[in-house]
Amino acid sequence: MSELSCTVYEPVKPDKNLVARSDNLVFVRDGFSLWAMMGSVFWLAMHRLWIPLAGFIGLFVILTGLARLAGASPDAGAVLYAGLSIALGFLGNDIRRMMLERQGYRMIAAITGPSQIECERRFYHNWLPFQESKAGEETA
Repeated sequence: MSELSCTVYEPVKPDKNLVARSDNLVFVRDGFSLWAMMGSVFWLAMHRLWIPLAGFIGLFVILTGLARLAGASPDAGAVLYAGLSIALGFLGNDIRRMMLERQGYRMIAAITGPSQIECERRFYHNWLPFQESKAGEETA
């Protein structure tokens, strides 16, 4: 069984409430994203990656226009879209990390596990006791 790795991000100024703080955590898988490749435009929109979405669409339109000017067949657009989608599959999670950092998030952990759920469980198992002890120190 292969190991999955994730990075965990939280806002630079996290909420003081532990429940609200844990709701703001974002887990991003490492490696190739099949969902980003299969539904590129929808995947970008689902993760609210508006600037990369505009870049994806703009790059597709420009490349398709250049292909048409060069005399390529009308099917060239499908081939270009497939190529951009494959590239997004490889780069999608890295783009997501970059945009999270740009939005004021910072990486707080890297976790490995056999599944996404197990990565989250391992993270919270290690993170929660530390947060509870920090909260106890602040009230004392």
